Amino acid sequence: MRLPVIELPPRRDPAPRPNLDTGPRSIGAVQMLRVSLTDRCNFRCLYCMPAGGVEWLPSRDLLGDGEILEVLRAAAGEHGVRRFKLTGGEPTLRPGLIDLVRSVRSSTGVEDLSMTTNGALLEKLAAPLRDAGLDRVTVSVDSLHPDRFRRITRTGDLAAVLRGLDAAEAAGFTSVKINCVVMRGVNDDEVTNFARLTLSRRVTVRFIEYMPLGDAAVTAAGGAGEERYPDESETGPAGGCGAQDRGDVFVSETQVRRAIEDQLGPLLPVERAQESGVGPAVVYRLGGGADHGEPRGRVGFISAMSAPFCSTCNRLRLTSTGVLRSCLFEWGEVDLKPILRRPADPSRRRRLLARAMEDCVRLKPEVHGARGNEQMSRIGG
Repeated sequence: MRLPVIELPPRRDPAPRPNLDTGPRSIGAVQMLRVSLTDRCNFRCLYCMPAGGVEWLPSRDLLGDGEILEVLRAAAGEHGVRRFKLTGGEPTLRPGLIDLVRSVRSSTGVEDLSMTTNGALLEKLAAPLRDAGLDRVTVSVDSLHPDRFRRITRTGDLAAVLRGLDAAEAAGFTSVKINCVVMRGVNDDEVTNFARLTLSRRVTVRFIEYMPLGDAAVTAAGGAGEERYPDESETGPAGGCGAQDRGDVFVSETQVRRAIEDQLGPLLPVERAQESGVGPAVVYRLGGGADHGEPRGRVGFISAMSAPFCSTCNRLRLTSTGVLRSCLFEWGEVDLKPILRRPADPSRRRRLLARAMEDCVRLKPEVHGARGNEQMSRIGG
């Protein structure tokens, strides 16, 4: 059963909070706040949206720049959270993005400011974003074949995305990451080619297990464009679509690793502290040697379905509508709009926002559910 959205009433004299032990349900464990800037996107990816797309939210329902900044200042000032990830939808569609990045950089005490994008507009925005204070960029790329990329995204142009990656490196982003959602019969035959990118480019290619969220469809095995929804019987270690022996779209980390190592040799572990960010990826590098040379980049795995990392989750998510979520899938939520849009003394509102974050993190699940209840485009991934 889905927990209700909590609307926090104002408290006349907020009670002092005791120190909490560090753990997944402790605000002291939160190191990252992911911030969705918009639900809009210029792609219609198979694993993110149904074929007909989704109805965009009216602008009045979305947080304004000032409201976003107020939440980030509360997170940094009250709880020491100084790592922020800008997401969407597609964050580059947010009007005034450059000015917002500059404001976050200058007024929140941020230590690490990153963004996940589909890269479609990155060619022209990479340099301005870097100049405004963005530290890192992650680009979603699910195929290196133009026609297949188009089928997966339904609207995307691979050449434009690759130019965006080049522009990001040219702009001085030194920690570019590529996210690839691996799907059987769709793009699983490309994992080795993706891994090869790390031989010549200073990028971290991260393979992400497919996660069923909202009303998104996926291409059935065979990749001919037929779409299907995960069956309720597709259960795995996280309760999700992990029936690895049924020929469905799910591909586990173990299978991806085996395919890469069969062709490129053993993957060597990399100390996680050497990789930028505080995300859940487990990081490796190709062995290199006479056949391949010394690799410039790294290979990472985000395996939420076959190896859930809920017990070490260190993030909260703020949707573009101002709902603070404790989990990407389905769990407790706290609506911040009543706090942000109710007249109040700024210092009091900041305390209420801080308390809302504490309340939200306590709602984190031990293990996430079988299927997310909301579209990826509205959560921020």
